[in-house]
Amino acid sequence: MSRALVIGAGVFGLSLARELAGRGRSVHLVDPSPAGAGSGPSYADTRILRCAHGPDRFYARSAWRARTLWRELEAETGERFLHPTGALLLATGPDTGWERAGLDTLRDLGIPVEHVPAAALPGRFPGFTAHGVSFAVHEPGGAVLAARTAMRALAASAARRGVRTTVGTAVPEGDGARVDGRTYTADLVVWAVGPALPTLFPGLTGVVAERQDSYWLTARGPWATGGGPAWIDRSAEMYGVPALGGAATVKIVPDGVVPDATHLVPDPARLVPDGATADPARLDASAAAAELPAHARRYVTTRFPALAEAPVERREECAYAWSPDEHFVLGRLPGTRAGWLVGGDSGHGFKHGPAWARHVADVLDGTAEPLPRFALRGAPAAPGAHREPPGEQS
Repeated sequence: MSRALVIGAGVFGLSLARELAGRGRSVHLVDPSPAGAGSGPSYADTRILRCAHGPDRFYARSAWRARTLWRELEAETGERFLHPTGALLLATGPDTGWERAGLDTLRDLGIPVEHVPAAALPGRFPGFTAHGVSFAVHEPGGAVLAARTAMRALAASAARRGVRTTVGTAVPEGDGARVDGRTYTADLVVWAVGPALPTLFPGLTGVVAERQDSYWLTARGPWATGGGPAWIDRSAEMYGVPALGGAATVKIVPDGVVPDATHLVPDPARLVPDGATADPARLDASAAAAELPAHARRYVTTRFPALAEAPVERREECAYAWSPDEHFVLGRLPGTRAGWLVGGDSGHGFKHGPAWARHVADVLDGTAEPLPRFALRGAPAAPGAHREPPGEQS
């Protein structure tokens, strides 16, 4: 039986370990935290599942396929983590071409989508205003994933498929990995280490670690009753998640880069492949509440009047692995016989988890060719130079 070693139990690594085991490989998964119980970006509260990605058909198909696979995982495990909220893309600003292309692409692919005129927005979606909106793209099949619960379900399914896990810190060593002083090798070695990628493999990819802060506001007005879609305003660089499952808070995220993400990626001796530090408190969702940045508070006041004075109840810091072209990374590790690098979630990777794992496994099995868009790109660009599409940590 072919042996695979997967380093990193974030959504990419854990999904891939599960997929490879389901294809008959003997899989060994390594992460400093037990699978399904990590503290990195894959283990945040929520992630948005939307299919529209401008004119890009690969990511649209992948997200729609992933929705089915997440549903199948719910049925397999008995866990409920996919909340069918719908997803709303607000077309604002002077250039709405990305949203129009997304609408046309989903229609062409047969993925449920509708055009919502600006005048109809407040009536269709209570709590929203139409200020500055040209139109909206509504995906009725959009959803919000309860990420931690989804990761627990992935881990349970992987264990049932025979994935063996080791809790430890891995660093590259020849054709394998050294895990807390012990060397491991396999027929296939995959490094899916999230924001730790540029630290462990400097200069091989354009990936950089970026930080994003999420804020939970007290749900008021129409938001207090639950319901409502997840939403993204690409031009304003904002997105949000409604109150779920009886929660009394809504999530608001300014999609700009917080300048200092270095404290979320520690020294190599303390690397956590999913991108957190060895101290979970640094990414604890119960971090002290802080006021929204001024521009975000202005946006909330204009777009969601009922939340204009809603206090921030908590804040969450999260690092993600940004690629300059916003594409994922999939390529052979130079100088090795069996090594591969997988990552570059760019803030929109979580939703693709099981579908991306199937694509990666097809490439590793030799039944699909690696796509040029995912090739290793070399030295990174300046952090914060991206904004298309937004990195809504979906």
